[in-house]
Amino acid sequence: MKRYLLIILGVTVIFAFVFQADHHFCIPEVAAQEIDDALMLLKSREDNAALVIFEKVLGSEPDNLDALWGKAEVLRRKSDYKEAQTLLNNILKQNPFHSSALLSLSYIKLKQDCLEDALKLVNRALVSSRSDKENQALAYVMLGTINASRAERSGFFCKITYGLRIKGYFLKARKLAPDLPEVHLVIGTFYLSAPKIIGGNLDLAIQELEQAVRIAAGFATANARLAAAFKTKGNLEKYNYYLKRARELDPQNEAVREIENEKPGNSANIP
Repeated sequence: MKRYLLIILGVTVIFAFVFQADHHFCIPEVAAQEIDDALMLLKSREDNAALVIFEKVLGSEPDNLDALWGKAEVLRRKSDYKEAQTLLNNILKQNPFHSSALLSLSYIKLKQDCLEDALKLVNRALVSSRSDKENQALAYVMLGTINASRAERSGFFCKITYGLRIKGYFLKARKLAPDLPEVHLVIGTFYLSAPKIIGGNLDLAIQELEQAVRIAAGFATANARLAAAFKTKGNLEKYNYYLKRARELDPQNEAVREIENEKPGNSANIP
């Protein structure tokens, strides 16, 4: 039980958030179009190409909050939390309800083991993104992940309670934004890792993870989790295919490293 909760918490390493930036009316039309293009690249996990555009916008508009957030999000995905946090704090000084920045920062706070701070940021994001289904969905993904962290520190019966709550948050996220790869990733990882008593299901895990990869073929973590699912299924051909793909996309990806460090014969410890 503890192992599966740690796995769900580990999903956030990938997380990957594809938050839609909070656009400002004063952004010139050309810059706004460039930012929209960069956001689409983020969604498909083409982070380096997106960063080029964000840097270009910042070259002429250094205070453009959407471009600053985009740069911070790319840095967060690369685990450069220090610089990302500096940028996010600057954004929130200017706009305390920039929902994308709130969610990105909540992830960093979670990685720093500051659960209460992470939760406060998510709740602020929920209030500020009422008309934005994608950010709402990602806020529920974060709520599920925060509950996973709490469950890891709890007793057996609390783990069951938290486990059911986690699944509910993830399913709500999918209902709000079914085209976000992160949503299918966390649901698929939940089905892969959770005990059957609270909904673990290998076939559903593969279904959700395949959908994440269909939406964003360049999503390294989704490919790695799908490899793990196929290993559990006993399909070594697909396991090797998706693991190789994940390695090529991001050799330093945490999910890839977890699979590679797994001890032979310990199939229960699949991330």
